[in-house]
Amino acid sequence: MTTTLIIDHPWKESFNHQLLNTLIAGLEEDQKIYKVIDLYKDGFDPVMKTEELAGYQNGLVLDPLVLHYMNLLRETTQLVIVFPIWWYSSPASLKGFLDKVLLNEFAFFDGGNGIQPLLSIESVVVFTTSDQPTEGLEQHCTRSYKHQLTTTLEDVGLRNISWYHLGSLKQLGEDERKAYLSSAYSKL
Repeated sequence: MTTTLIIDHPWKESFNHQLLNTLIAGLEEDQKIYKVIDLYKDGFDPVMKTEELAGYQNGLVLDPLVLHYMNLLRETTQLVIVFPIWWYSSPASLKGFLDKVLLNEFAFFDGGNGIQPLLSIESVVVFTTSDQPTEGLEQHCTRSYKHQLTTTLEDVGLRNISWYHLGSLKQLGEDERKAYLSSAYSKL
């Protein structure tokens, strides 16, 4: 079983990176195989270029980093995604990852009769954070930030999606943050 962790946060000192490091420590302690996709550290360009879009339906890949990510996903049995909610959505790099990596004939097949999933990842665990309270975020955008990602992942064959959101991050004390971090690994 290989766990692939994706993080989409530019600041290494962020709570999201603390969470990532906590998850990695748990995986290492349990001697589990894992890989990390750090979209900022990797220098991933989320913008779909004209040349890339021209080959999109045929699964043509021009970016070697996208090929690398595709190879990692082929080996993945558990996917973990960590990101902040910015403006009721994921940061641009994660959306670009979905656009550029989950290609036709790799992640799905669309022969004109609807999407047929091609990936087979057993479980997905999503960790998100926001400065906004969770209740306010869900009320204001009626969970659209969750729906877009989960629908996309389900469409390409990912199953058993769990989502853990921590809101009001700026208002939390150190003890509350530590408690969340200490319980995070048990959610994998």
